[in-house]
Amino acid sequence: MFNTAKRAFALVLALVLVFSLAGCSKPVSEGSSVIWEVEEQYEYVSGDSTTSGDSTTSGGDSVTTSSDNTPTASGDDKPTTIINDNVDYTKYKGRTVKFAATINPKNDESGPVVENFEKKYGITVEIVQSDQGNYANQLAGWIAAGTSPDVARCNGDFPTCMGYLQSLDAAKLDYDEPIWNQKMFEVSNFGGSPYLCDTVNNIWAEIDIVIYSKSLLKRAGASTPEEYDKAGKWTWDAYFDICRKVKAIDPTTMQGGGFASRENAIYGMGGGLIVYDNGKFVSGVNSRTQEAMVKYTTAWKEEIIGWNSTDGMINGTVGITTVHAWALKKTGFFNNTTYNTDDLGFYYLPRWDANSDYGCTGQVRGWGIIRGAAEPVAAGIFLREYLDVSNYDTESTFISEDAQTFFFRVTSIDYTNWNPCIVYFQYQDGIAGTTFDEHNNAMSGDPNQVGAAMASIKSCMERASENINKFVSQNTGLR
Repeated sequence: MFNTAKRAFALVLALVLVFSLAGCSKPVSEGSSVIWEVEEQYEYVSGDSTTSGDSTTSGGDSVTTSSDNTPTASGDDKPTTIINDNVDYTKYKGRTVKFAATINPKNDESGPVVENFEKKYGITVEIVQSDQGNYANQLAGWIAAGTSPDVARCNGDFPTCMGYLQSLDAAKLDYDEPIWNQKMFEVSNFGGSPYLCDTVNNIWAEIDIVIYSKSLLKRAGASTPEEYDKAGKWTWDAYFDICRKVKAIDPTTMQGGGFASRENAIYGMGGGLIVYDNGKFVSGVNSRTQEAMVKYTTAWKEEIIGWNSTDGMINGTVGITTVHAWALKKTGFFNNTTYNTDDLGFYYLPRWDANSDYGCTGQVRGWGIIRGAAEPVAAGIFLREYLDVSNYDTESTFISEDAQTFFFRVTSIDYTNWNPCIVYFQYQDGIAGTTFDEHNNAMSGDPNQVGAAMASIKSCMERASENINKFVSQNTGLR
């Protein structure tokens, strides 16, 4: 089971590193969400890559696109996973790692991974059941009581999670090991040390994509995202054109399209509200923020988008929406529904214009060591194994083979324009000290009035950034 998963994972990694967005082309084949196929199988491909011309080199191997944009692999060296040799794993046999988890691994695809980890290392994993809606407060209480678990998952509550995490230095991870997602280290680096880790192609990788109903787009006479991209026109204007055509099927009952959130729209179009820059949070409000808000608000006023996202897909009123890549998993948004996932298409976020890269945003989702953890090193060993996608049976994880292939492709791109969506609901009236009503209200009003609201929105984000920086400083001991 796991060998098959490794082959699937490795194959995809061998492909996708050619897809550096610094100079990406249009990787589409007509009529399918699956774009590339190759024969080569790799055990593991480093996430560190350098691009020169049309080829991407990673760990001694190169993947080159031919004239018809089909990648071909070359190179005899097949890089393998590097194990952290700075840790004597045998010293931790018999220890227990306490994982503060909102979902018991027995109920998801990580169950066999945890079981195999315990057998392999002789380390017991104890699940400390946690409440998703009260996660930070629960952890703070355990820390104060001296009963800290060891491992936590920051699931969209960054940087609130800095209130319960310690530096990953305590876990003795090999930060240079190619399995790690270096961007997660970078965005959670305070005082020279990272606080969150993630791996390349992690099964829970957080990135936003577009999903659409094939049947609704066909009824609407709308082109698919792939068809737009093949013509060099997969832009946000094309996205809203699809929404408009789906709405026209029946203007009284159809919503048209949707978004994961308003913030998702701003960041996905290349704007910002709050951004992380060199160890500090600062206002990300810029000209693109305003342009994105105008584009969104114009569509909102035209009533071709609305609040419904995946639920609208399920009830048949939404033809296209942005959404987390979790939608591609059997345990995702379409779990326990009657929706026919064979009708689901999926693609990259649109470009701002024909000369731009695909949009790239999503929550900051990572894993870390809880303050006061009794077994930080054993917890690091656990995270290294738990987050390694090659330990998972990926073939039974996704809604289809196409979905599996696309998931690993979209999460393998070395996005140079990664624009993480830092403003999430957890910050409202919390560490940011604001409800962000300024941009929410502006995006529900007249697009012609967005410009007048920008000064207030920028001031709001500056205040929020200042408060967030104070919170992080207080909880990391940095001043």
